Amino acid sequence: MALQRIYLNDFAGVRQGVCGGSDPLHWALDAQNVSTQGGCLRRAKGYTPLLPPMIGDKGKLRRLFVWPQGDGSVDCLVARQDSLFRYDAATGSWIDLHHYAQDRQTDAFDFLKVKIGSTETVLVGNGLESILKWPGGSGSVSPFGSAQQQSDKAVNFVELYFNRLFAAGDGEHPARLYWSKAPGGERTIEDWSADEDSENVSGGHVEVGTDSDPITGLFALSNQLLIFKKDRLYRLLGDRPSNFRIVPVEAALHQPVHTACVGYGDRLFFLTDRGLYYFDGQTVNRPPHGADLLPLLGTVDFSQAVSAACGDTLYFAVKEDPGSRHNDLVIEYDVLRDCFLLRRGLQVVDLYGCYGKLYLLSGKGEVALFNEGDTYGGDPIEAYWLAPWLTGASLLTDKQAVEAAVVGQGGPVTVSLWGEDGAQGGTGVLLGEGVPREFLLRAGGRRLRFKLENEQGSDFSITGGVELLIDEQRRVL
Repeated sequence: MALQRIYLNDFAGVRQGVCGGSDPLHWALDAQNVSTQGGCLRRAKGYTPLLPPMIGDKGKLRRLFVWPQGDGSVDCLVARQDSLFRYDAATGSWIDLHHYAQDRQTDAFDFLKVKIGSTETVLVGNGLESILKWPGGSGSVSPFGSAQQQSDKAVNFVELYFNRLFAAGDGEHPARLYWSKAPGGERTIEDWSADEDSENVSGGHVEVGTDSDPITGLFALSNQLLIFKKDRLYRLLGDRPSNFRIVPVEAALHQPVHTACVGYGDRLFFLTDRGLYYFDGQTVNRPPHGADLLPLLGTVDFSQAVSAACGDTLYFAVKEDPGSRHNDLVIEYDVLRDCFLLRRGLQVVDLYGCYGKLYLLSGKGEVALFNEGDTYGGDPIEAYWLAPWLTGASLLTDKQAVEAAVVGQGGPVTVSLWGEDGAQGGTGVLLGEGVPREFLLRAGGRRLRFKLENEQGSDFSITGGVELLIDEQRRVL
């Protein structure tokens, strides 16, 4: 046996929990803060603060809503568990719009932009008091609906489906689903009462399921409304009360946290400790690589999970470190390439995707643009790619690393290889497009492991792959 050349190119994503030695090398056993778009390995972008930090106790921050305006500015709401704030561009400060009677300890806030008549309005539900409505800009918040219209319920899930407002999360009636009248004439979505003249324009409500388990989330697709309960998933079909049908989805699934659900096209994706699933309009499926992070997902905390979609990428923020105050791990899923990547080194309260941009509410209280800039709000982006074990032709042979050639630019980066006799590596700056940079390596053993990482947050891009030269010899017993 003699020298072998091993290539790492067309980088994909992170894949865990498979048998040792069976993974192709373009999948990582672990990686963080890298991008593999186009098959190239790059350090990921960071985030750039857009608005000044929030005031007060950052630990009480809960949710973010961003409303882009035609002039390029944004209207922004932040829900803290005790208050609702908006950013006032005129004064450059955060204004307390509404103070809640109780501190809300959970993430039970829901924002929805709707039209009431011809006026665009943002609805805010939190399950403590009646829905609030905000017209944007310097406008004040006001109560939504009225007792006479039967729409003063304290709900925290709101969705639009066939032009009606649907709501759930009423603490007094946890399994109840409400809907508004069909808008038209003098009717608006603020009226949930029955209409004596026509059932088809009436508001109303129904108890979902045959038990009192609470509704835990509402999500509207183009032709149905999905209703999550603790025990199972239901869907509402039909476009008017006379033909509404609520039927259970006959599929086994682990119920998600509603804030870990995100729509993409006409599918709803949701991340759980059993992997990534999606509802395709008929039943629940798992993508081919939906279970690739099972070892990791079984250890993280979903209690404060948040999610968003931007382009063809889904983002889920969860808590990896039990001692962290906020979510400290962002899991990216590329829908088209069916692969996961991981982001660490930042604190995430909420994510919000809108018009091709991803907004972040950080643990520092900043509202920022994600995937922009070269730091995480001033902190360096520590990136690495850890390949699976290299077994070569056989586990019965000894391997001795000789050198690595990396084609790309930026850095400095460190290329490491280690085996049974320890780790060896080298650090250097990549030389540019088409010019290999060589790193001498001396690790040895039956198996070898390759790692590439940046230094002090340095930016790099590997566009020509990595070639490893290994001397493989038969073992002498």
